[in-house]
Amino acid sequence: MITNLMVTAYCACGLCCGKTDAITASGVRVQAGRTVAANQFPFGTRLRIEGMGWRRVEDRLSRRYTGRVDVYMRNHRAALRFGKRRLAVEIP
Repeated sequence: MITNLMVTAYCACGLCCGKTDAITASGVRVQAGRTVAANQFPFGTRLRIEGMGWRRVEDRLSRRYTGRVDVYMRNHRAALRFGKRRLAVEIP
């Protein structure tokens, strides 16, 4: 199934997620190029995000962000540069 979702970005800084230990809600360490946060998919779900490739749901978003996927970036600057985009997301 392919759907268009709002895609945002975050890093492991206190501004983005309120803590700095880089440990996700699923208990694994975040990794650029792999980790995304979502609340509508179970941990471990693989998503193919347009222009970004395959990512794995390893973190959670607040319920107020249903319908959004948050992609982990290496640093705050990269997350800000990415901004907010509506992209095609494939859920196998």
